[in-house]
Amino acid sequence: MDRKEILKRLREKVAAGRPIVGTGAGTGLSAKSEEAGGTDLIIVYNSGWFRMQGLPSVCGNFPLGDANSIMLELGRVVLPVVKKTPVLAGIFANDPFRDMHVFLKQVKELGFSGVQNFPTVGTYTDVYRQNIESVGISYDKEVEMVHIAHELDLLTTPYAYTIQEAEKMARAGADIVVAHCRGTVGGMVGVAKDGIMTIDEACKKVQDIHDAVTAINPEAMVICHGGPIATPEDAAYVLGHTKGVAGFYGASSAERLPVEKAIKAQVEAFGAIAL
Repeated sequence: MDRKEILKRLREKVAAGRPIVGTGAGTGLSAKSEEAGGTDLIIVYNSGWFRMQGLPSVCGNFPLGDANSIMLELGRVVLPVVKKTPVLAGIFANDPFRDMHVFLKQVKELGFSGVQNFPTVGTYTDVYRQNIESVGISYDKEVEMVHIAHELDLLTTPYAYTIQEAEKMARAGADIVVAHCRGTVGGMVGVAKDGIMTIDEACKKVQDIHDAVTAINPEAMVICHGGPIATPEDAAYVLGHTKGVAGFYGASSAERLPVEKAIKAQVEAFGAIAL
């Protein structure tokens, strides 16, 4: 799907007072259900596969398989069943065995409409982050990937964890910066609330990232994701307590948490039948 047409639709939606909604899909059924619900963007990346196996999304950040190959395999499942929604590829930009100029052309030829940076170095902080950055496994490579994708006219919706990362992505030509508030809380394999920022802290972080991005590129949009923003009510709170933020992106909150609740309730209902 053409990048300019996607952006036109998204901006028209925001102008009409409705949020952009992006959702992660780890199965074809998730993707079909999300499309039926009216999602604006479907993102396919390796953590979706782990998530839908009953494992934490954070597994996508560990060496438990070839991240880009897992994404491509999921793409082969998702792309054929999605009829009208742009599908984006989660790209591991630090993959040492892939040339991003070549790989992104292949991703576009397969039918993906855009990219996101995942797995991402942005997940890591402190000493470990310094160590991997010092040997060339860096967030800057993700910025470079977004720039290459932008030059190929792919939609770009990168994660940014900090103001500095957001500014780099804005300068690289990002269309939508996703302000990441860390792992999503709740459910069977979600992050524990202890140690995660409060929702008011998330509001401040999202606003700060929004302001930094739009100061560089007023045309870029910012949406929120993760941490304490786990339910529609949480997203509504953040969007109601920030200014200019255009929407919400959910992965665990879009496909894992609803599935956990629905299957549990359905089985309990069958078990409650009286003989």
